[in-house]
Amino acid sequence: MKTTKIMLAIGLFTAMGMLMAACGAELNPKFESSLNNALDAKNGEFKACYEAALEKDREAKGLMNLDIEFKADSKKAADASVKKSEISGGGIKKCVAGAARGVETTEAPGVPVTGKYKIDFSFE
Repeated sequence: MKTTKIMLAIGLFTAMGMLMAACGAELNPKFESSLNNALDAKNGEFKACYEAALEKDREAKGLMNLDIEFKADSKKAADASVKKSEISGGGIKKCVAGAARGVETTEAPGVPVTGKYKIDFSFE
């Protein structure tokens, strides 16, 4: 029996505004684990997006690059977008970006950041 699998690669954070470091602003050390927990909680929504795409194309699979932006003082994602995807149909890009925009962490980052993630969707 085949099952859907989703692998979320660890994110790379890009601090926005290099002058912030000079002003003493730093990335909250608790933010990354808080964001990873929040993304784990969204895994079901990402899986539902993929399963909807599979209904339209049973061969759909591949990598997706997802960016999630946070403002310095916000625990909720300011924006999310799919930068590249090997899966083009089924509305999966819009669905995944929408789910990611709903990500809410328990910690604010302290500086504006963009988390860059690779999601590997497969059906095995």
